[in-house]
Amino acid sequence: MRIKRICFISSDPEFLGGISLYIKNVIDYLKTKKGYDIFWVYNGVKDRVYKKNGVTFVELKCPGIYPLDQILFNFRVLRFLNKNYFDVINSHAVWGHWMNHYKKANKEQRIVHIYHGSTYYFYKSHLRRFGLLKKALISPILLFSYFIERPPWKNADKIICVSEHVKKEFEHLYGKRGNLSVIRTGVNLKQFRKVQKEIARKKINIPKDVLLGLYVGRGGWHRKGLDRAIKLSKEIYKKRKDYKLIVIGPDYHKVKRLIKEPFIKYLGIIKRDLLPYYYNASDIFFCFSRYEGGAPILTLSEAMATESLSICSEDSQQEIINKNNGVIINKFDGGDANKILEILNNKKERERIIKASLKTIRGLGVMEWAEKITNTLINKDEKQK
Repeated sequence: MRIKRICFISSDPEFLGGISLYIKNVIDYLKTKKGYDIFWVYNGVKDRVYKKNGVTFVELKCPGIYPLDQILFNFRVLRFLNKNYFDVINSHAVWGHWMNHYKKANKEQRIVHIYHGSTYYFYKSHLRRFGLLKKALISPILLFSYFIERPPWKNADKIICVSEHVKKEFEHLYGKRGNLSVIRTGVNLKQFRKVQKEIARKKINIPKDVLLGLYVGRGGWHRKGLDRAIKLSKEIYKKRKDYKLIVIGPDYHKVKRLIKEPFIKYLGIIKRDLLPYYYNASDIFFCFSRYEGGAPILTLSEAMATESLSICSEDSQQEIINKNNGVIINKFDGGDANKILEILNNKKERERIIKASLKTIRGLGVMEWAEKITNTLINKDEKQK
């Protein structure tokens, strides 16, 4: 059997973010099969080609200020693809604009693009926080985001959206198209599973007698809703002085003014193999994003798999039903703090919600999901969904 060459086009593999983890999980599945030569092309700080763990990484240096660096990267990807043949090309997010100018090598070549969320609606959610003058100055970014993500929608052989929500956003922007699948993101149910709270807390040095909230999110504070988690945590702290909030992931320089509260323990980036212990050690997991594509997003899936009580904002998730498989709030005030504490104090109610959330997530095992993604990448005759 001829070896198939597959090229992933995405973010830096060393960046501990959702899309990089997404591709790593697909690659881990591909490695269990034979007959694939895997490449990963990404925007970096220097030009180099290197091999690691059986994967060929192609780093393309694209200096400049965002979004100019992204435009340059797409043109450099185009040049690379014109010089190198791949049976399957899988691009992600904003890294598919090269399709506007790419001519397929033959009819058998397959191009699949995966939308993890709409950059247009992501920026639109950000603009709400600014005044009129700032909105006017920054609003051209909406035009950029509209055009940067359109070529895959028009040119890819296959489109995958990570949720029905994302599918509807792109249909609203660019119109309906065929050959599109919605495949929700999987979670590693072997890594993220229930561990006794006492064991988890001992592993990461958390006292037994604290009420523990957990926030996990990269980048700054606005999109992921760290400010909301802190606002709510202030109300919980007023009622429970034994309360602590652990903050994992965000850039310290972007959030330092927010994390000065006495109940906050900021950890920044941690080793991924420690993350399940933090989920298991927590009493409450907060997911207060203002915009997300996934349904549920990876961190929420991981929290649900470890049987954490998930508290979500009204505008962040599509899979959570209030007081069924999670709790939805929208004010982040003393009233919402009381609702959460009441559920925590009601063992029967708490266990019922956690049991329902675990049922929701069980169908999203990472290997089953990766098999579905792989089949979509390589199988032309897959039925349209």
